[in-house]
Amino acid sequence: MNQARQKYQLLKRLVLILSLIVLILPAKGQEKVPAPGLFSDDLLMTELNPLHPFGIFTQNNPFYIGSFKDKGHQLTVGYSFGNIWHPQSTVYYPQNMTPAQQAEANSMYMTQRPDYFLSQGIATKQKTFSTDGVLQNLSLTYLLQRGKKGSFIFKLNSHLLSGGDAPIHYLASDKFIEKFHTWVGLEDNFGRKQFAFNRAQIRYQDENGKQLQIDKGDAFLGTFDVNYYKPLWQKEKRASYYSIQLGAHLTLPLNKFYPKVAGGVSTSLLFRKKIVPRFYTDLAGDFSLSHYSLLSFGDAINMIDKDVRISAKTYLALNFVSKKNKVFSFGLANTYQDAFLKGYRFSRTQDEYKDLGVSYLQPGEVWNGTTIKEVVRLSKLTSASMYFFSIRSFLFWKFTGSKSDFSFTVSEDYLVVNNAPDIQYGLQYTRRFGW
Repeated sequence: MNQARQKYQLLKRLVLILSLIVLILPAKGQEKVPAPGLFSDDLLMTELNPLHPFGIFTQNNPFYIGSFKDKGHQLTVGYSFGNIWHPQSTVYYPQNMTPAQQAEANSMYMTQRPDYFLSQGIATKQKTFSTDGVLQNLSLTYLLQRGKKGSFIFKLNSHLLSGGDAPIHYLASDKFIEKFHTWVGLEDNFGRKQFAFNRAQIRYQDENGKQLQIDKGDAFLGTFDVNYYKPLWQKEKRASYYSIQLGAHLTLPLNKFYPKVAGGVSTSLLFRKKIVPRFYTDLAGDFSLSHYSLLSFGDAINMIDKDVRISAKTYLALNFVSKKNKVFSFGLANTYQDAFLKGYRFSRTQDEYKDLGVSYLQPGEVWNGTTIKEVVRLSKLTSASMYFFSIRSFLFWKFTGSKSDFSFTVSEDYLVVNNAPDIQYGLQYTRRFGW
């Protein structure tokens, strides 16, 4: 126990030290870039994070690449919404198994293990999770540009849980998703039609009995994020541009559900290549290391037990420049996030969990006001939404004018990962101001 505590404290100190290094590190090795150059405007996309029912309470960095040339500021309004339907499942954590019991349990299918734990008198701790509805995020982001001194990004997040009845949510509603499944020959592959469409609730209970409960129509503040970016190296040639930057991040809770402060560091890289005078490409990547419990303002529910988590983004864009120097871009971004809880074992079918047991809704049980008549198919995705890391692809279209930007994103995850959330859409409007 003492050894684990020491390791925990060491990881926490490491994140804090790295954050301080980024804040005080001078921009050594930075080459002077002539203006207006190939890269004159900062690249900011705020709607490239999954709307996971746990993730909205923790650190989610914007995707940002700075030019670090000018002093100015800009204001961004972002709006995202995604379907978060997952029928209830309970995960069992066995305590103090012998090596023989561990080997025998792992040889069983995960839904057989709870009965095995009971028959062997093995004590367990349990976590129960279920979600339904359309989860929304409305954010306000302020970018302060300080030239070579770096950039600050302040982001305020708010959320609303709805059923999906509003016209704007139709493409993320249960009704549309099931129509789409029918069109592609996957008729009700999740068993969603067993239940009433477009209800809304988030339920989670940890192993200590603490609960997270959010219902239809609940609106609440999420987090206030402070981000600082500093140029590390830049180089511009006649038809290409390269840059590396560092970032330090702090997430402050503004909600009653998860009162923990998170922090971390990141590094980002950009390669821009001019193909012809009015066409260029962007290839960028972002990698971050975060600690999700630097400080707690209360007794928080245990919904993240991997304190140090990794996340990453990749970004590929094709950019077309008009004669009036307006830019139309489209491309693909991919995001990766570690699992929120320990215990998963990656597999194509998402049904292998080391040591853990899983139980799903059975006929006769009631969930979300409906009595179950048959086992919900692909229920394994419910527990996977807690334990499997997230990999999502975001298609985006963006228009950049002289003073403002507008972008639209649509994203989907991969079935070999978690499905939390399902399909997700995002809108972003940015207005730039000079000094």
